[in-house]
Amino acid sequence: MDLFTFPTKLQAIHQLQARSAPCDPKTFRLEYNRFLEEHCGKKAKKRVVFEGEDLDLCKLFNAVKRFGWYDNVVKLKKWGEVFRFVRPGSKISECSKHVLSQLYCEHLVDYEEYYCQLNKEKNKSCKRGASGWKKCEPEVEVSSVKRRRKNKEGERVEVHKLEEEELDQICEQCRSGLHGEVMLLCDRCNKGWHIYCLSPPLKRIPPGNWYCLECLNSEKDTFGFVPGKQFPLEAFRRMADRIKKKWFGSAATSWVQLEKKFWEIVEGSVGEVEVMYGSDLDTSVYGSGFPRQFDQRPPSVEVDVWNEYCASPWNLNNLPRLQGSMLRTVHQNIAGVMVPWLYIGMLFSSFCWHFEDHCLYSMNYLHWGEPKCWYSVPGNEAHAFEKVMRSCLPDLFEAQPDLLFQLVTMLNPSVLQERGVPVYSIIQATLAPPSLYCGCSTPKLL
Repeated sequence: MDLFTFPTKLQAIHQLQARSAPCDPKTFRLEYNRFLEEHCGKKAKKRVVFEGEDLDLCKLFNAVKRFGWYDNVVKLKKWGEVFRFVRPGSKISECSKHVLSQLYCEHLVDYEEYYCQLNKEKNKSCKRGASGWKKCEPEVEVSSVKRRRKNKEGERVEVHKLEEEELDQICEQCRSGLHGEVMLLCDRCNKGWHIYCLSPPLKRIPPGNWYCLECLNSEKDTFGFVPGKQFPLEAFRRMADRIKKKWFGSAATSWVQLEKKFWEIVEGSVGEVEVMYGSDLDTSVYGSGFPRQFDQRPPSVEVDVWNEYCASPWNLNNLPRLQGSMLRTVHQNIAGVMVPWLYIGMLFSSFCWHFEDHCLYSMNYLHWGEPKCWYSVPGNEAHAFEKVMRSCLPDLFEAQPDLLFQLVTMLNPSVLQERGVPVYSIIQATLAPPSLYCGCSTPKLL
């Protein structure tokens, strides 16, 4: 253990919920300037100043979009939340909220109306063929193919006939250039995917801008994950202890206090908070607390005890290959499915809301350390859960429809409960013998 070293990621806890959807500022500025010139007959100001600093109109636009556009922000008095998106960590005053709303009215409210109308029209056109969706690869005639493209200026154009020389756009997944009317192009890199080749597949081309996973992951600020340093395990433990002490002092801290502070950070009311997280560590490379027969046996462990642990059905290395498991038919060592992942976290490290990989069940074993809290939603409430998530974070889902497979987004369970979605929680803790402990979990975790 003294020699165990692992890579970490920098996880921005304040961005797990309070973040804007990925948006290329250059693309936004291009479309916004074109709107002003063509529909308003004027040019955009080079600078818009708010509290002595340049105001990022792209951020402001996306923040207001998150909370249901201007009328809804005014009605629900959400300018404080909008302010946190635009200026995270800054102090909020009634004056600053008022000024921000006035700046939005002056510069963006007309563009909002234009943008919404444009997306309504796109949404109508995108519904073509959706009602006839019966199979993964629809039969189409190449001569009548339509697809989404951009010209050099970034404008969308419709290609009505796909001539032979135009078969330059191929699906990055299946490498086919056919079925172009269901080819979805990334609005940043312009690479294409058939909507039935995406994971999970889509039934129609989504309205608005869409970004591929590669482009989303390339935006460091988008999801708050940045590669961190390599840490020896003991050095990481000491750092984690210092961070917890800095937040809560030396006194014993209740879970209620930790939970309250965590959700305050997630919802953006505390400021910028980043932690280190050793996540998705492939145990075939790094090993874990579960021994394998070919691992080196510590001298302090007897041979019989070692062999018993190596062969135990509760050893997560053996679990996928047990009698009765359909995963026995899988002959590849797929990380996270056939090979366990190892996670080494600290205070506020987060495993976000998600559908389990491949919609399989999940098992988690806590080797040592502080207790962990799990939130879960019954599987039969999955549709209601996703509906609430989409209504609360519409811009994020518009940009990435498979958001719930990405483990990058949090929403306070109280919000889900207020909207009728049952949420259960359980504390996972290590217990030394001869302690007795009993617990239960819901049928399926999200």
